[in-house]
Amino acid sequence: MRNMSSRRDILQYPLDAILGSEAQVRLIRVLLHEVDSPLGVADAARLAGLTPAGARKALERLEQAGFTERIGSGRAQKHGIRPNGPASGSLSRVFEDEQQRYDGFMSGLKGAVSLHEVSAAWVEPLPHAATEPVHVVVVADTEAVTWLQGELRARLVGLEKQFNLIIEIAVLTRADSAEPTSDAAFLWGSLPSADRVIRRPVQTHDEASQRSLRMARGIVELVRTDPSLVKRAEQHLSRLLHEGQGSADGDLAEWRQLLESYSPERISDLLVSTSSRAERLRQSSPFFAVLTAEERDRLLADLEAKR
Repeated sequence: MRNMSSRRDILQYPLDAILGSEAQVRLIRVLLHEVDSPLGVADAARLAGLTPAGARKALERLEQAGFTERIGSGRAQKHGIRPNGPASGSLSRVFEDEQQRYDGFMSGLKGAVSLHEVSAAWVEPLPHAATEPVHVVVVADTEAVTWLQGELRARLVGLEKQFNLIIEIAVLTRADSAEPTSDAAFLWGSLPSADRVIRRPVQTHDEASQRSLRMARGIVELVRTDPSLVKRAEQHLSRLLHEGQGSADGDLAEWRQLLESYSPERISDLLVSTSSRAERLRQSSPFFAVLTAEERDRLLADLEAKR
């Protein structure tokens, strides 16, 4: 192996082989932290952001290292974490720490920009290298623009030091603000792009209820094709409840309890139920917020087609 002066045995140092490439790390993160069940190659590739060929190769290496195993056969074959695989419990905690670090940083950003004069704020683009700055876009009242840059800079100094990152801030008026891209990380207020996509004339209660039901049916279809959506929603709820959402905490806590105890099938049944409880919970559904850009576009396109 290049850049190595000697070879190591896999029995004593299995993590050298298990964590040997970014593709393998991405797949371990998906299988250990983001889903609760084995995955086929196509689903594993999609969730890890890999090509199917790249995912297949990386899964083979993980299997050879004793970390994963194949379950089933033929076209239904899936890959899952091998029971008592090397350091699987410790690695699970590593990815939990990784998530908590990200959540702590984003929570700090949200706290810094949560000012009355700020109508919207997001991070864009998310950096891909440690040397790249974090770009925060803030949309504010015109009269606040002149002093807000300095105020936010003072608020973010401690966060930069804590996470060893550079944070760049762009404070814009509503007239000057650009539309955030689909992969922007939302911090505060309402994203202009979302407003433009789903803006509607004022709806009656019945119209709003019917629309939320149609959206719930679309979510159900997504859950059927990708059960990991339930896990994503559960993690999102935990972050929201950790931050505190005021009067919304009750419904969010109820959602988290449901996601922890119900099967994906029961969750789907509840989402499309016509009961008063289901109608109430649909108003605080956590699923739309955790969709990928592709999933969100597909759902909104389906809603447009069925209007």
